[in-house]
Amino acid sequence: MKFIEDFKLIISKSSGKKLAAFSIAAFLIITAIVSFAGFNLCKNANLKLMDEYLSEMPKIIDSRNHELNMRGQIYEDDITVRADLGLKIFKLEIEQESGLTDEARLNKILNAVSAASVSLLDEQGQLLLTTRRENSNVSPQENFNNCLKTIKPHTPHLELYNAGDAAKYDGKGFIMLPLSGDDKRSIIFEFSCDTLLELYNTLDDASNLLERMLSGRKDVQAFARVKGRIVSYPADSFTPGQMPQLNKELAQIFQNTSSFKVSETTGRPSKIIKLLDRHYLASLMKYPQRDTDILLTIPLTDVFGNFIYISVAFLILIGFEIVLLQAYISRCAARDKAVNFKQLCMSTWPGVLIVLAVTVVFYCMIVALEIRTDKALTAVTKRQNVQEEINFYQGQAKTLRDIFTDFYRSHAQMFAAFLTEYTDYQTREGLKELNAIAKTDYIMLFDKAGQELMSSNSYTGFKVGKNLSDEYQAVIMGYPYAVVGPTEDQYTKRTQFGAAIMLTDRKGQPDGFLLSVYSAEGLNAELKRMSYENIINNFAVQRGHIAAAISDATGRFIAHTDRKIIGLKAADFLDDKVKPGSIFEGFTDYNDESVYVSASSSDGKTLLFIVPRGDLNLYADFIPAYIAVLLILILYYPVTCVLTVRAVSESTLIYDGTGSPITVFKDGYSIFMTLFTIIVFIASYNGWWTSFDYVIDGGWSYGINLFSLWAALLILSVTLCCEALIRTVLNILESRLSLHGKTAARIVNSLIVYAVNFFLLFYILSMFGLNTTVLMASAGVISIAVGMGAQSMASDLLAGFFMMMEDSVHVGDYVSIAVAKGVSIKGHVTDMGIRTTEITDDEGNVIILNNSRVSPLCNMSRKHEQHPSALPQA
Repeated sequence: MKFIEDFKLIISKSSGKKLAAFSIAAFLIITAIVSFAGFNLCKNANLKLMDEYLSEMPKIIDSRNHELNMRGQIYEDDITVRADLGLKIFKLEIEQESGLTDEARLNKILNAVSAASVSLLDEQGQLLLTTRRENSNVSPQENFNNCLKTIKPHTPHLELYNAGDAAKYDGKGFIMLPLSGDDKRSIIFEFSCDTLLELYNTLDDASNLLERMLSGRKDVQAFARVKGRIVSYPADSFTPGQMPQLNKELAQIFQNTSSFKVSETTGRPSKIIKLLDRHYLASLMKYPQRDTDILLTIPLTDVFGNFIYISVAFLILIGFEIVLLQAYISRCAARDKAVNFKQLCMSTWPGVLIVLAVTVVFYCMIVALEIRTDKALTAVTKRQNVQEEINFYQGQAKTLRDIFTDFYRSHAQMFAAFLTEYTDYQTREGLKELNAIAKTDYIMLFDKAGQELMSSNSYTGFKVGKNLSDEYQAVIMGYPYAVVGPTEDQYTKRTQFGAAIMLTDRKGQPDGFLLSVYSAEGLNAELKRMSYENIINNFAVQRGHIAAAISDATGRFIAHTDRKIIGLKAADFLDDKVKPGSIFEGFTDYNDESVYVSASSSDGKTLLFIVPRGDLNLYADFIPAYIAVLLILILYYPVTCVLTVRAVSESTLIYDGTGSPITVFKDGYSIFMTLFTIIVFIASYNGWWTSFDYVIDGGWSYGINLFSLWAALLILSVTLCCEALIRTVLNILESRLSLHGKTAARIVNSLIVYAVNFFLLFYILSMFGLNTTVLMASAGVISIAVGMGAQSMASDLLAGFFMMMEDSVHVGDYVSIAVAKGVSIKGHVTDMGIRTTEITDDEGNVIILNNSRVSPLCNMSRKHEQHPSALPQA
């Protein structure tokens, strides 16, 4: 370009060199300001991201502790019932004087209550006798001896010990029951607690807590120190060979947490740390109630994220503008070498305004995009977090149901086995005694026809299919058991579980069944706590964020972080863009406030997460730097004018006067947008620039919004760049083609312009949310209304197409065209397009005719070879 040649000429002089040095210095100062502001902005934005994760941890820990306590209570109730029944059997064997030895009695109750071991202690608490189940894993002797020292009568006790893995525990449950009366001995029962320990190791595992906190995200690495033990998530982030050094460095960091400084953005301690020779931005949370410290880290190379690209794009723009401004001022100064500084400033102020306006618009658009993308990704991520939490608790609810089912069934099986052997207890008093041991609501015996025989309460005359659920028919038909519930009892009006166990006669044939009925109110309370609605209602959200769910059938909120909204119509709060039962991603209005909504639908419910559009917030840190950049550009302008006047006067630069100097901005900004678009597509393709990755991916609702504006701008840049390349190739080819080829090339060139503009118009309109199908139909209606006007354009296009196909006229032909009766135009064809043809007459006048009017035409450059005028002259 010409301004590059101008620069070479200017900087060859003394003042020109000063101008170049001054421009480079100004650019370096701007680079330092932008880089510093960008670093702080990136750091604070990532600290805020980590704070959102850490804010969920207390709720997760409290939830875990509740799970442990609840499951522990179930286990304690279970082993208490088993031990009480075992003690009852032991006493019965003594009272009946069956002649069994103490060891045989212990073996009998060992199998009856499915214990791992049963031991007999003397009145001083010394071990007399122990029996163990075959192939049963019992606790080490040392742990058993420790249990004897600490256990109290009638109090369940869980003894934990290391399972060989520092992160796992094993253990057994113990309960000691004294023999009453004159017998001062005691029996100590040992039970397996595999189910409880599996849950304990899962819920107490810090890596599990970190995974729940991060919901599977791997862009953040987390470390926790729990009671001196360090765990990490994701576990596969580091190789086994790196773990020893990593644990050593983490131990030192956790020991020196006083060196962390509290961030003004989040109020949490933060610091840049070094792990395995890499630097990380870290945020710390202490949880002294559980002796737990949690450290979230993001690699420092990832901290900059989008903002390194923002800074680079902004600096490239500033660099372009400095060059363009110098070229513009130089051309203006070269018009008249006698121009002075004041005159030059007055004549070049439009160019300065263009630079400042483009800087403001570009910066505002790109920062606004970052803010919108941050809100959008937050909404999508948090909705996925809510869904992950729902999925987790749905799995927990199923596990809890299975635990209660196994719990009730195994107890009923024990009672059935007890009543089969001790038939004397098949009385109302006997059932009442078993009822007291099991803490059931009531126990009943039924014959093989399903008719009640005996009950521990006053209910009588019960029959399957009449007073009891038909589901118990399975036991009558020979199935070993049936567990029904939880359902509401029609008599007590309480929610209950029923466990029916088949009884057999001495020949092993079905002989009725035992029914144990348990209260399910505790289970229901836990299931309610784990319900879809309750999880959403209690989900930890930042101030202003909203988690909610809508019933697809009724269109009303069934869950909401603001419980006052539950039951109200969603349409009264959300506009019609967000429809129940559909997927939606985009900006909309909620309660007359602009928000970003991420919504997905499944199982008749639409889950939403709503994030306010927000303001500059963290981005406000960049405002002072931005103002400083504008001031530098404003101060840079007059100094540039002074140095340019001197440099031009010293040089031989003379402006040729063709065109306007302002065109340097048009050409320069075209180059910049082309390069910027290329960088955007490369970065987005590799996932380096999240904001434009989001724009190009189209993860937003169509309509007039910032995402569609950026997408339209990028598509416009790409399309116009491709158009320019194609037209340049055609122009190069045209110079090497015949007259016919040149004509075709020019018509194709014209056709490309129309096609590109048509494509851009409809594609961009579709991105802005307009229905192009309806628009096309409307265009048809309009074409009918305008009638001949539209027909004339179609005639022009068809005429141009047939002129090219029939090869009737070429560029350069001398033609005569009758435009009216007795009036014709003669001249050379200087240009042809798909719609118009350009004629230059003998006087140099340029006449542009629609192609439909280029008829009749006399092509005087062509003569038939048989015509006398075309024959060779003698």
